[in-house]
Amino acid sequence: MRILCVSTDYPPSRRGGYELQCAETVAYLRSKGHRVRVLAGASPPAFDARAHDRRHDVRRDLPRFGTEPRAVAARAAWGTERRAAAVLRRQLADFKPDVVCLWRLGELSMLLPIRLRRAGLPAVGVVCDPWMVDGPRRDPWARLWMKRPLAAALVERTCGVPVRPRFDGTARWLFVSEALREQVSGAGLPVGEAEIVPAGVDLAAFRLAAMKPWSGRVLYAGRLSRLKGVDTALQALARLDRGVTLDIAGAGDPGYERELRAMVAALGIGPRVRFRGALSRPELSTAYAEADAVLFPVRWQEPFGLVPLEAMARGTPVIGVASGGAATYLDDRRTALVVPPDDAGAMASAVGRLADDVDLRARLRAAGRRAAEAYPAERSQALIGAALEEEGRPRPAIQLGDERLERT
Repeated sequence: MRILCVSTDYPPSRRGGYELQCAETVAYLRSKGHRVRVLAGASPPAFDARAHDRRHDVRRDLPRFGTEPRAVAARAAWGTERRAAAVLRRQLADFKPDVVCLWRLGELSMLLPIRLRRAGLPAVGVVCDPWMVDGPRRDPWARLWMKRPLAAALVERTCGVPVRPRFDGTARWLFVSEALREQVSGAGLPVGEAEIVPAGVDLAAFRLAAMKPWSGRVLYAGRLSRLKGVDTALQALARLDRGVTLDIAGAGDPGYERELRAMVAALGIGPRVRFRGALSRPELSTAYAEADAVLFPVRWQEPFGLVPLEAMARGTPVIGVASGGAATYLDDRRTALVVPPDDAGAMASAVGRLADDVDLRARLRAAGRRAAEAYPAERSQALIGAALEEEGRPRPAIQLGDERLERT
């Protein structure tokens, strides 16, 4: 079967949770004998992955938007949308996929699912964050029509040009958590009979490490973003004994990183903080094992949260906020120590409790490992693969009613 995967980013340009899940699923699909091509958003100018992309059949051609909405003239917005349509059309003609696997479309054209539907192609979408809610505000063509519903309906009806994003009926949607599905549907976006397929941990890459004496090393791993609450971890560290240190493993918003470094200086904790940048999987696995605790100080509704599960798989206790999808496995005093968001004092107290109670650390290690084992990556990949195989099977021609194939 030929499968075209579409995603805003794809490793090695970024190595966040959804990018890695996408890449691992692509590897799984290829191991099952499927031919897979990846179509991603254009890469930053300084990034060059031509050798990688030739080997792995990755095309980074789709126009992409920034993470924040910006004013764009109508003509320019339409030009960008036409380019996105042209790129998709060329790939469909060249690769001739049986089915399309949509990943995060958050900085791409929001009309790609509709265009696939109009082309008569089945699609399976794996939803790892609330891009369905945020994406239409980033897409200048979709945003242009958001406050003009009557005009939008007239253009679609008379010209056959799609202008409004639609997700129900365009793909078979698989959400990583019930919390994320509720967030999207609560925003007024129907997604049909969406299914829940939790993300999973590579248990072979994150094996249970031996328990060690407390050394005062704590770790934050993940994207550097205000949503992730890294500043709360720094404020917690400032409340702790000078023997406690914090490693920050991750990359992200450069402006936020500058703020974090300024906060470190202002709090006088410079010698106790190390910014390590983005780590490879083996490096991250080692960092988890070397840490006495992993901090998860998120302040948003976390769609799922792989970092706590990876840490728990390694046997490292987690101190974190049980929000969104993470609430399904972060159980206070059983699998983790749960703290409120934006509460540096509570986080510091939890670190102190772990330092003083070896039995508590042992209990969290055991229960945390069992929790991680309930989410194997192989199961997640197999469920996504099964959905793609089912949707990609030949079937009778579908009736598109009064929908027109897009020619623009």
